[in-house]
Amino acid sequence: MRAPTTISKSGLKNALNASSKPSISVPAIASRNLHLAQPAFSSRPLKAILSESARVTLKRNHSHHAPQLTEPIPEISSENTYDIVIIGGANAGLAFACALLSQPTVSQTCRILLVEGASLDRTRNWPESSEWENRISSLTHENIEWLESIGVWKHITNDRSCSVHEIIVWSNPSPTETPTIHFPPVGRPLARMTENLNLQNALLRRIEEAGKGIVDIRENSRVREMRLGEGGRWVGLRIGDEWIRGSLVVGADGPNSPVRHFSEIESYGHGYNTHAVVATLNHDPDPLYPNTTAFQRFLPTGPIAFLPLSDTSSTMVWSTLPENAAALKKLSHDALTQMVNAAFTLPEETLTSLCEAMLSAQSEGTPLTAPQIVTLIATLPTPLTSADQPILPPAITSIHPPSVASFPLRVSHATSYLGERTALVGDAAHTIHPLAGQGLNMGLADVKCLAEVLEETRRLGGDLGSLEGTKGYPKERYPLNHLMLSTTDKLHYIFRARNGLINWVRGTGFDVINELGPIKRILMGGAGSGVGFGGASARTEKEREFGRARAEDKLKPAGGWPMAAANGVEGWFALKGVMGMVGGVVGEAARNGLRRAADALDGKR
Repeated sequence: MRAPTTISKSGLKNALNASSKPSISVPAIASRNLHLAQPAFSSRPLKAILSESARVTLKRNHSHHAPQLTEPIPEISSENTYDIVIIGGANAGLAFACALLSQPTVSQTCRILLVEGASLDRTRNWPESSEWENRISSLTHENIEWLESIGVWKHITNDRSCSVHEIIVWSNPSPTETPTIHFPPVGRPLARMTENLNLQNALLRRIEEAGKGIVDIRENSRVREMRLGEGGRWVGLRIGDEWIRGSLVVGADGPNSPVRHFSEIESYGHGYNTHAVVATLNHDPDPLYPNTTAFQRFLPTGPIAFLPLSDTSSTMVWSTLPENAAALKKLSHDALTQMVNAAFTLPEETLTSLCEAMLSAQSEGTPLTAPQIVTLIATLPTPLTSADQPILPPAITSIHPPSVASFPLRVSHATSYLGERTALVGDAAHTIHPLAGQGLNMGLADVKCLAEVLEETRRLGGDLGSLEGTKGYPKERYPLNHLMLSTTDKLHYIFRARNGLINWVRGTGFDVINELGPIKRILMGGAGSGVGFGGASARTEKEREFGRARAEDKLKPAGGWPMAAANGVEGWFALKGVMGMVGGVVGEAARNGLRRAADALDGKR
C-alpha cells in the first residue's frame, strides 16, 4: 500500500466565509484493480474515515483564530485549463470520456482531461497472454447497444467475450428439488461476460481514435492537491509541480474516492463480513449444451456463481466468511477444484461438514489435499444424482492458479452525487454486492446519463460545473441506483437465512419472482457472486436502515415508480421479521409486496 498522504483542508463553508481557498491533498490515484488491491470503503462518518493513518491524515486548525491562509494557486495557463477533468482511468473514467466524445456540442466546444495515477500500458497492450483475467464483468444488452452506438464495441475482442443466453438460480439442494428462478433465452443474449481489461482496451482505443485534440490523457500522474478556485467557479488540481484548472471535476476514482473526500460527501452502507473468492475454471466442452448458461446457487452466506467465458473456461465468484476465503486460497489447486465442484453438487449439510474439516485442517497447518476431500465426501451424504447433472454447471477439471484471489464485499451509497464543481460516477458513488452482476452496468448508466445532462447544459449555454447544470444527473440516477442497491442487499440477506419460515418465504419468493417479469428484469443484468458456509447472523438495525429510512429520504422527492417499487420490495423482505404469521398469510403478503413492485415497474415503462 502506498504511504499516506496529508490532507490539509478547512471545512468548505468556513473556508469560504474566511475568504480563503479550501485545499485538500489527496492520495495518488490508486491501482486500477481497486477492488482487489484496496480495502472496502468504510460506512463510518467521513471524519472517522479521514482520521485513519492507513488512508489519509487530516490536519485542521484547532485554534479559535481564523484559519491560516494557504498559498495562492499560481497562474494557470490556458493549456492547463479544461472544461471537464476526469479522475480515474478504469471502466467508469474511460467510459465517461467516450460518452462525452459522443455528444456533439460537448465534443466540439470542450477541452477534456483524463488523469490516471498508473500507467495505461497494460490496458493499451492487452491481451499480452491467452490466459483469462480474473476481473470479469457482466454487461447488459442495453449497455452493449449503447457501447455500439458510441463506437466502442467494435474494438472489443469478441473471442474474449461470451454471451449469456440463460440464467438458472436456485437454493439448496438442486434446481430440480427446490424453487428456481429461470431466466430463459429471449432470442438475444441476456448479458455478456467480458474481461474488464477487454472493455478498458476498447474504451481507450476509441478515445485515441476519436479524441485527438479533445481528450488529453495524463497517465502516471498523481493528483497531489485539490482546491476550490476563486469565487467557487473552478477547481485547481496540483499534479506533480503543475496546476490544472477544471470547471467540473468528475470522480471516477473508485470506492475510496479522493474526489468524494474533497467534496465532503459522506457514504453510508455496511460490510457483509464476507470475501468473494474469484478464479478461472477449466472444464471439458459439453457435447449437448453450449456453455452459454450462468448458474448461481444460494448457500447460507451467499451465492456461488459460475459464469461462462468460452466452451472450456468459466469464471467463479464465491463469497464466504473471511476465514473460509483464506482457507480456500491456501488449498492446492487440485483441492480447490474439488471444493468448487462440491459447492455446486453437495447438500448444504454435507458442504458445511466438509468446510468445517477444511478449517480444522487449516488450523493445524495441514490444508486438506484433493484425495482427502474425495475421501471425506465419500463418507458424507451423497451428492446430487446423475439426473440432476444436465442442469448443473459442467464439472471443473482444473483451476488456473494465478487467477485465484479474493476481495471484501460491502454495499455503500454516497449521500450525494454532486459537490461544488464535482460529480461522482461508478464506484465513487456506490458499491454493490455482485450477486446480480450490476456494478459495472450501474456505472455505465451513470456516465451515459451525466454526459447527456452536460450536453444539454452546454447546448443551452449553461455552466457545466454548476449545480444547476448538473442536477439532472442525480435526479435520474440516484433513485434507480438506490433501488438496485436496496433490492440486491435484501436478496443477499433473505436467501442466506436458514430457518423453516424463512425457507418457506424464500421458496415463495423464488416462485413469485419467476412469475413476475419486472422483478426479474431488475436482476437481468447477470448473475455474479459468491458462496458461503456457516450460519447467517441477524441483521443489525444499522444494516436494515440502508434500505429504509435513508431510502425514503432520497426516493420520496423522486416519487412515482422508484418509490413504489422500493416499497414493494421492502414490503416483501420485511416479512423476515414477522415470525408469528401463518403460512398462507405470509405467502399472500409476499406475493402482494412483489406484485406492487412489479406493477410500479410496469407503470414506469
